[in-house]
Amino acid sequence: MYTSEFPKDNQMNSNYTSKFFSLRILATFVILCLSSSMSFAVEIMIPGTSVTLDAPDGFIVAGGFSGLENPGTGSSITIAEIPAEAYEEFAKVFTDFDAAIPVLAQQGVSVERATSFEVAGQQVPVLIGHQMAFDIRVEKYVALFRGDVTVIMTFNIVEPQIETSESIEIAIRSVRLSAPATLEEKLAQLPFSFTSVSPFRVNDILAGSGAVLSTIDGQDPAGLIPAVIIVRALSPVTTSADAEAVAKQILASVQGFEGAEVTSSEEVNFGGGSGVYLEAITEERKIVQYLRVPPDGMYIRLVAYGAIADLDKLLPTVMDIAQTVSVRQ
Repeated sequence: MYTSEFPKDNQMNSNYTSKFFSLRILATFVILCLSSSMSFAVEIMIPGTSVTLDAPDGFIVAGGFSGLENPGTGSSITIAEIPAEAYEEFAKVFTDFDAAIPVLAQQGVSVERATSFEVAGQQVPVLIGHQMAFDIRVEKYVALFRGDVTVIMTFNIVEPQIETSESIEIAIRSVRLSAPATLEEKLAQLPFSFTSVSPFRVNDILAGSGAVLSTIDGQDPAGLIPAVIIVRALSPVTTSADAEAVAKQILASVQGFEGAEVTSSEEVNFGGGSGVYLEAITEERKIVQYLRVPPDGMYIRLVAYGAIADLDKLLPTVMDIAQTVSVRQ
């Protein structure tokens, strides 16, 4: 099981709230159990990240995101890395309990308490709460590390009576940070492949499950400059509902486009099968979405957005990129 974490969603938003949007364009991404006398395996370096830790027994490197998973229970430990300069802004939230409550509430997480642990000479703040996912209460531990990049580590726990707070603390205290992975290394870990087409180029990789393509270097706080985000879902969506209805619901989860008017919808071939293409607009911006939901519910999705006129000029290029998207087996 994978649910949205402090950087929101898996339903693709890995947006961090408008306050942090200028630090990075994120798609919107982030769960569990062993014996209470948990043993720990040898250290594991998380591919595509700067993180090494002593993994709880039963956890292995995840196949579809940056982190660890327990195939037998659904547990996961997810890793999100963002630019180093983002640390101070995030630290203001992690170290101010009253500020953390509304920020994480926007991501569907109820914060209940906060603590900190000393790790390799630094004080690591940790926010603790829960999130409801498919009527299941998921306990959340979100830790913030300062390294060559800012690291956000999320533990998602379904059975707290089995996986204890003590075992989570042991894992957090074991974290070692090294030099960040290269862009090429991050791309190799994605659960899908694609080809960027000029003027778009890869700007960032999101927690090992998404890619951001932009036409500029740096950030665009207003979200007007065309950008493309490609994401593979890490938890299933319903496959029994009407495909167009599901596509519209997922589109409405994109921050800033919640009330966008859908102006076009059609069936397309995308990501290895039949999918749905949508176009929607707000007063200033346009968004398009390619979405395929396979039988397992783990959708593949491409979203492009920007100022209406600017994005319209680049729609043929967006289509070219969409045609190259393929889910890795």
